[in-house]
Amino acid sequence: MRFLPPAPARILHFTLSTDNLSAWLEAQGYQVSVARKFQEGESIQSPTHTRQGMDQIGWPAAEDAAKGFGAAILQGFSNRIHPLALFNQLDRLLPMDGVVVLDGEYPLAARMPHWLDHAVAIGARCGFDEQSPEPDEVLNADSGFVRVLRKSVVPRWQIRHVISDDFSNIATLFHEVFGHPLSRDLWVWKYGQGRGNAATAARNGVTIAHYGGMYRDILLCGTPEWAFQICDVMVHPEERGVMTRKGPFLLTAATSAEIYGPLGFGFPNARAMLVAEKMGLYAEVGQLVSVTWPSSAPGYRWRTRARALNAHNESDHAEVDALWVTMAQDLQQDVVGVRDWNYLEHRYVHHPHNHYELLMVTMRWSGKPLGLLVLRRVENACELLDVVAPLKNIPLLIDQARRVTGLWGLASLYCWITKNQAQRFIDCGGKEEAINISIPTSCWTDDPRAHLFKNRWWLMAGDTDFR
Repeated sequence: MRFLPPAPARILHFTLSTDNLSAWLEAQGYQVSVARKFQEGESIQSPTHTRQGMDQIGWPAAEDAAKGFGAAILQGFSNRIHPLALFNQLDRLLPMDGVVVLDGEYPLAARMPHWLDHAVAIGARCGFDEQSPEPDEVLNADSGFVRVLRKSVVPRWQIRHVISDDFSNIATLFHEVFGHPLSRDLWVWKYGQGRGNAATAARNGVTIAHYGGMYRDILLCGTPEWAFQICDVMVHPEERGVMTRKGPFLLTAATSAEIYGPLGFGFPNARAMLVAEKMGLYAEVGQLVSVTWPSSAPGYRWRTRARALNAHNESDHAEVDALWVTMAQDLQQDVVGVRDWNYLEHRYVHHPHNHYELLMVTMRWSGKPLGLLVLRRVENACELLDVVAPLKNIPLLIDQARRVTGLWGLASLYCWITKNQAQRFIDCGGKEEAINISIPTSCWTDDPRAHLFKNRWWLMAGDTDFR
């Protein structure tokens, strides 16, 4: 009460319960608008068997919102509420000096134990500073909390949760940073329908930084998990000099880590990796290397054969899923992205621009599936983007991939693979070459599980968003 504006200020009260706080506030002379539901919308992080959902809270009717509020009280605040979307909304509803009260109970188990501190830090980046209580006002309860913030500053950079209306601004920044356009189809393929999320930074209404990521289901030493796959990291060329611990890159990266962490990975080049390491965002847990083979004679192989996978054939889908189960068993001591048919179909069959060849390698006489190859023709070479197979079958798959490369009249076959797994491919006659791509883990939230990634990843070019 000490922090609330004096009555008859207007207060927005969000609650999922039917307690009498609103009535009590009204008895003190306040004008109270109550919101009791979550809002279906673009701020939602859809739940899966490994991932908790996050929601955007319901807001008052447009006529009430237009009048503004002096304070907002969020009862039942939890890690189910998307914090960046929340403070973006509060920024529009509250005037300078507007008060936010976060009231709730700690969940019994949280993916990130310090999620509330992260939410308060995100509030500070949006201009809402935490207010210090008096000693006798501290809530001494193991399960409950009350945190008070005040809208006190207009930040130099406005951090925003990305929604679909932001595409044109993001596409403009993408072209300025990378020198080629970003199509809406590719953007939707990455982020649409709950596949990913992103944060931006704007100055004077112009988007000058973007930090995005896609949700990736993984097996972490055999345990189903998910990680935030970092992509489309951009800072406007005129803002790159502000690579400080308060600059737009760190603000968007840290905010994303605090919402979508603690497990993350990506494919930065050496310069980007060095900047992120110095800021305490990333720690290197591996490297990608390239392994190259000359093409081979296109004649038949008496032991094996390769055929095009039928993307519309459920029997082929089942064979891919069975191969993935075996591959996952072989990698129980490692970290690998899920490679079942649902993933492969979206990644390769439904890619809006690139064309990939999906080839099933089988025993010639019995037809028993040995593994799946994902290939792409690149100038005078063939790129092996992905393999789904028992690891013992890799030599047979590489032999068929080299044969197909020769059949297509291409000079060489190559693949990207994490260095800790490269020997399996080098033993098939390949030559290793460095390609200057690190594999980071997110260390901003200091989660101990991040260290499990060290030299354990199975990653190939198909795991990237840009090949």
